[in-house]
Amino acid sequence: MESRLIRYLFYALGEIALVVIGILIALYLDEQKDYREDRRQEKVYLVELQRDLERNLEELDRVITKSGAILAACDSVIAYSQRTPENVSGDSLLFYMEDLMGYTKHMTRQGTIEDLLGSGKLEVLQNDSIRRAVATWDADLKLSRELEEDAKMAFQSYGEYLDLHLPMYKRPDMEMVKRELLPEMRYLNQVTNRAITIDYLHQTYLNMQPRWQGLLEAINRELQADRLR
Repeated sequence: MESRLIRYLFYALGEIALVVIGILIALYLDEQKDYREDRRQEKVYLVELQRDLERNLEELDRVITKSGAILAACDSVIAYSQRTPENVSGDSLLFYMEDLMGYTKHMTRQGTIEDLLGSGKLEVLQNDSIRRAVATWDADLKLSRELEEDAKMAFQSYGEYLDLHLPMYKRPDMEMVKRELLPEMRYLNQVTNRAITIDYLHQTYLNMQPRWQGLLEAINRELQADRLR
């Protein structure tokens, strides 16, 4: 009886061990499956982030060029206001006044980031710097969005002022502009307001550029490392 009991205990322990080992193997295989699926999703997200960032950097170049041209036009108009009318070229003044029209808005492509944040899949990104950059993307854009709105309001105010003082349906009389509009304090205040708002925005765009470029380089390194594996 004692011998049979011992054999039974060994048999039971063996059965328990086999069950435990089977469970551990199943858990390991599930973890490996989940890991492979996470790596597959990570690669998909990284490729899509790469494309979005390349497009966003191209768009950033556009708004940097545009905001820089508006800022330069503001500076030129203000500089011309310090000259006598005879020393101001009407064609050049008109060129800069036309450059003052319009405002900038970065048309950001962020569908992949919104998908990552909305789906709760952010943790599939293993690189800490990439994951943090994605998590704080909206916060980084908040300042530029606010400054874009300020610049738009300054542009609208400038346009409303011109509507009251210039015939917008035909080429303005530049001699009148040089002698009456250009020295006018209220006009120069409008130009100065445009210069202040667009300067802040232009500098913000310039500060965004190296951060986005660094993020793109980090993504490129991750994809390159994946190809080497």
